[in-house]
Amino acid sequence: MLPALPLFSQGVVVDSEEIRFQLAIPDPKGSLMEQMHQARGRIEAKHIFRYRAFVRPDADVGQFSGYLKSDVLSIVRVAGFPDKNQKIALEAVTKGGKNAAAGFVFVSGQGVSRNEQVPRVLPMVQATFNNVDTALKGSGHDPSDVLLLTCYLSSMDDIKDVQKLASARYPKALRNHLQIPLPYGKALVECEAIARAKKPFAFLNPEGLTKSPNFTQVAGISSPRIYFSSLHASNGCSEQGVREMFQSLDDAMKKSGASIKDAVFSYLYPSSDDGTNLTRKVRFEFYNKEQPPASTLVPFSGYEARNACAAVEVVAPMK
Repeated sequence: MLPALPLFSQGVVVDSEEIRFQLAIPDPKGSLMEQMHQARGRIEAKHIFRYRAFVRPDADVGQFSGYLKSDVLSIVRVAGFPDKNQKIALEAVTKGGKNAAAGFVFVSGQGVSRNEQVPRVLPMVQATFNNVDTALKGSGHDPSDVLLLTCYLSSMDDIKDVQKLASARYPKALRNHLQIPLPYGKALVECEAIARAKKPFAFLNPEGLTKSPNFTQVAGISSPRIYFSSLHASNGCSEQGVREMFQSLDDAMKKSGASIKDAVFSYLYPSSDDGTNLTRKVRFEFYNKEQPPASTLVPFSGYEARNACAAVEVVAPMK
């Protein structure tokens, strides 16, 4: 059994067969720390490799590192949650899975937007799910294979209808719904998915989905070991600061024997238009342009590092 890297490392290498994806949503009452404790208690595992903690913009996360014991901890600020009193959601990669050698399927964030602000996003969610299903079908999978579905919504006004639709469409999946900052003059929905693979494959752009030069629609990972990076944030908001962010990620991956060129999924977290534009400008100085990773890029409210305007984390195979 491969040992995990030290506490709060720059990344962690995990045996694929033992990975388990978990999601913890606390009861929407009490303080942030009370909800964090409750969410942590709902993660069933002796060893937690990675936490992705979503919190509100004003959350004081100073004590998180003392309580969220894991190899990698990423903290991302979102605009809100399904319940106005919810303060945190935890996605976790833990020990305890029993996976086949075929590995996992990563579906890029499937986005639908409108050039107007709309409070009800259910029709957009329906269209997004149709795209997720097209991606799954194109790789030989279906909604019942989805393990984790994460949806980013510009409005929570009809969240109960959205949740009802998601539970009917993906009954076996853990389903996380997060509110993102409203893009100026627009409404936006984007959903990413992780599914259990039925057969090994690499990178696919299925028929029915736009083929983009900037990301692959579906990526498979079937290596015996998988690398999950920590979150790397920019130093300020300049081209050099974003370039240093990617360089820091690249350096950390090399130390663990992984390669940014092999990244299968890329989580990109811009918190401003400048952050978005700089991320798009710089990323292919590091990513494989000929085989870009599956990816999600939507606006966020920030990170643990308050002066950053962009952040990134990736998933990659170990050779």
